[in-house]
Amino acid sequence: MNYWNRAIISAVCFSTMMISGCATVVKGNDQGVTIDTHPQGASCTLSRDGATIAVVNPTPGTVQIDRDKDAISIICKKENFLDSTDILSSEFNGVTLGNILVGGIIGIAVDAGSGAMHDYPSMITVTLIPEEFETAEARDKFFDDAVLRYQEESEAAIEKLSKRCSEETCEQQMKEAREKQEQRVADLEQKRALARVAQN
Repeated sequence: MNYWNRAIISAVCFSTMMISGCATVVKGNDQGVTIDTHPQGASCTLSRDGATIAVVNPTPGTVQIDRDKDAISIICKKENFLDSTDILSSEFNGVTLGNILVGGIIGIAVDAGSGAMHDYPSMITVTLIPEEFETAEARDKFFDDAVLRYQEESEAAIEKLSKRCSEETCEQQMKEAREKQEQRVADLEQKRALARVAQN
């Protein structure tokens, strides 16, 4: 958040403090995100808009990041493994609508300016792919396990989403979650096809 955004938010909060309080108190401007890898012990760099905002070394580790509408790119490195990337997508958090009761229209404006109406997933696990597999069987077992692990994690996340999404947006959010799940599985299968197997 730039200087002028912070200044405007501070001024709004100060001027309305005696009336309704500052709405960002409901959610806050930052959140903790846990970065893990499979296998663990990697170094992961988190970037947003081309700027590094956090580093986890080694994984797993938890960092505090500012909420924002923009996605966060993650790149993880570990010796003997290919560099792996992932994305932390920012999602609208319906809890912020409660700020209408706390701070009225000003509350919504403050949350919009501060990024507090958005959330990132609280945890993400990045799969690291070995530079080379000893056999085709070892490769297939690795990717079979990776697909199964991701599907289990994804189903748990989708179930959680179904319990907190609003009626107006739930159908679309569930559809997007399913599409993301299918795309991730397709990406893993593409990487399986490209994975290098040692020539014995």
